[in-house]
Amino acid sequence: MKYQNLVCTLLHVAVLLAFGPTPATAEFAQPVTVSMSPYKGARSVVAVKVNGAGPYDFMVDTGATVTVLDAALFQELGLRAEGSSRVTSSAGATDQILSVVQEITLDSLSARDITVVSMKSPMTGTGYYGVRGILGENFLRHFDILLDNQHRRMTLDTGEGLADSLAGEHLPITFPSLPQGGENSYQPMISVTVQAYGQASLLLDSGATTLVLFKWRNRLQASVSEMRLRTVNGSLPCESTNDRVSLGRGMVSDFRILKCQSETVKPQDRTGVLPTAIFKQIFISHAGSYAIINPTQRGNVPVEMAAVAMVSQ
Repeated sequence: MKYQNLVCTLLHVAVLLAFGPTPATAEFAQPVTVSMSPYKGARSVVAVKVNGAGPYDFMVDTGATVTVLDAALFQELGLRAEGSSRVTSSAGATDQILSVVQEITLDSLSARDITVVSMKSPMTGTGYYGVRGILGENFLRHFDILLDNQHRRMTLDTGEGLADSLAGEHLPITFPSLPQGGENSYQPMISVTVQAYGQASLLLDSGATTLVLFKWRNRLQASVSEMRLRTVNGSLPCESTNDRVSLGRGMVSDFRILKCQSETVKPQDRTGVLPTAIFKQIFISHAGSYAIINPTQRGNVPVEMAAVAMVSQ
């Protein structure tokens, strides 16, 4: 049987540490706006420095709880293994080595003492050649972030200026803790309603390109799906459908959705992934625990979400 492979780099990635997490700190500065490289596809790639070296291209991934370095870059930087971790996705789990870097810098903003995981070619199969790592939530959570997919730029702020300048419906974000809790447990979840599925809690994921709903699969259950979603440590059988999705007061019609079978979700779970790339703009406030879809500058008339929601499918 011929399978169609759909690649999603770090869908729903959780990292469980084998030692106590190192608290990270952020250097405070004015908001900065950086360009997102025009790589093929909709993912966000930016230039960062690690321990003063670089810059290196990293993918911005709010769906990854921890920052990932390509194994070759891990060695180039002279990092030493300081523990082990289990990287868990919707497809399974793999063990990786980890370390702590002194500083990660994006333009003039930086965060110190960031846990990183070493993985061999984490972007394999995505078409993103030259990307050396993945910027995860243990770095991103220090900032409020405006992802402007329409103009291919990203603004980060450690204060309240960016949040105060933007208007729109505040969609609550929850950050559920992983079993061991700690510094590397940030996963921004948002509630949506899918017409044929009901209410679901979706991971707000800048590393994904397609809305995915997970359903439990028994190990003995056979799948006849010709479509598979490849994650960092395995692949899942999926089926594609269109449905209506409600986000707050907005509605998007004929939305492409993948329904994928996973052994790692519980039978009663109603979870999935919501890619930020489908919106022209999205503001994620880690400080305020909310998101705004296609925000407007304060004083401007808000635009209907349904009219401007999607950049691409």
